[in-house]
Amino acid sequence: MAPNLGDWRTIAEQASKEMDPNKLAALVEQLCCALNERDKRRREMNESATVLKSSLPADSALSRSSLPTPLASQAGSESLSSL
Repeated sequence: MAPNLGDWRTIAEQASKEMDPNKLAALVEQLCCALNERDKRRREMNESATVLKSSLPADSALSRSSLPTPLASQAGSESLSSL
């Protein structure tokens, strides 16, 4: 049974142990395909993230300065000021 093309680590491990040159060549070809698929998926994910990020408004309403102060830090500062 051929290994899953998506699992390049398994293919690489098999290739590292293979002694038959013909089988090794086939494993190297499978490894190249698996790595190309992995890289393609990563590029697509990066492009999707870039598109999503660029679609946000530059002055988002959720800017860091507009977020409320957490209650724990407010309570901590009040207790320190009473000392």
